[in-house]
Amino acid sequence: MSYAGKTVLVTGATGFIGGRLAERLVFEHGAEVRALIRDWGQGVWLTRLPVTLIEGDINHRHSLDRAMAGCEIVFHCVGVGGTLDTCLETNVEGTRKVLEAAEAAGVKRVVYLSTSAVHGPNPPENADERAALVRTGWAYGDTKIAAEELIVAFTREHSLPVVILRPTFVWGPRSPWFTVDPIQQILRDTWPLVDHGTGTCHAVHVDNLVDAILLAGQSPAADGQAFLITDDQPSTWANFFLSYARMVGKTSLASVSSKWTRFYPVRKLDQLFDWILQLLSDHMPDVEPLRFSFRVAHFAVRRIRKVAGTQAVFSDWDLVKYARQGRLNTSKAREVLGYRPSVSISEGMRQTEEWLRDQRIIPG
Repeated sequence: MSYAGKTVLVTGATGFIGGRLAERLVFEHGAEVRALIRDWGQGVWLTRLPVTLIEGDINHRHSLDRAMAGCEIVFHCVGVGGTLDTCLETNVEGTRKVLEAAEAAGVKRVVYLSTSAVHGPNPPENADERAALVRTGWAYGDTKIAAEELIVAFTREHSLPVVILRPTFVWGPRSPWFTVDPIQQILRDTWPLVDHGTGTCHAVHVDNLVDAILLAGQSPAADGQAFLITDDQPSTWANFFLSYARMVGKTSLASVSSKWTRFYPVRKLDQLFDWILQLLSDHMPDVEPLRFSFRVAHFAVRRIRKVAGTQAVFSDWDLVKYARQGRLNTSKAREVLGYRPSVSISEGMRQTEEWLRDQRIIPG
């Protein structure tokens, strides 16, 4: 597998996964990497890398045309949560523009980063890529399904090869959702297990996922296919999160029930707070003093929510996800891509703890 001297574009390079992909493409594979930057404030981490930073947005076709000129491979890692409109604009329409620009630029392959969430929070036992795509009303997951459907329709009519990867829960250094946030909540004693952590943990270390992304960018047999990606070493959520707890000197975590918590009477109020906060974020003005007023309102809502004590650690989706017991079948990634997770859970935890201490997220 050689990317040496090849020009590639990474969308979402200011994010956790895209940033690690860009880093490894440059330092380990000698690729000529371009990164599309929408918000320069989020691109500070990338400035340490010898990559070409191109100001633009996947929703702006002209910036995509500039970024893709002469590129061989596009790694499309952009994905956002939030309101349905926000998710539709970026996850679906943005993907459409990426595909159209790649086709026009003569790109040889697009690797699209989807999510295992397209199968819902509770896929069937031994589920593989053929498992049903399940719309649940969650904007992020539903628009990722819509993006995959768009890709399938687009590739029927065009010759552009596209590979879809569906990673599970991505952890490791810099992971916001499955490393930094749990660690910070464990430090505050606000992170419980669900059903005592007996659910099956199919997480994937970021470097294992990047390995799969790199393989997908080079394997002709992968064209037009989707692949579930995990660490392939299923454990329990208790083992996973207690590994984090031990990093900060804790030996146990509280537990909540996946059954009664779903009917917690203030959950609807908490969802209202979520909606208000998202509305304020999505409509933040660009000019002062309006922008300042919105920030004050955002702070006030968060304070009211804290005093009211309504904020739940887990959504209904999370409760089902963490309670699920069962296998996932990732044999297709092994057979077609040649994917073999190279970072074990124990080694990944060692690396993660080292990074957390280096960043002063946990005491050194």
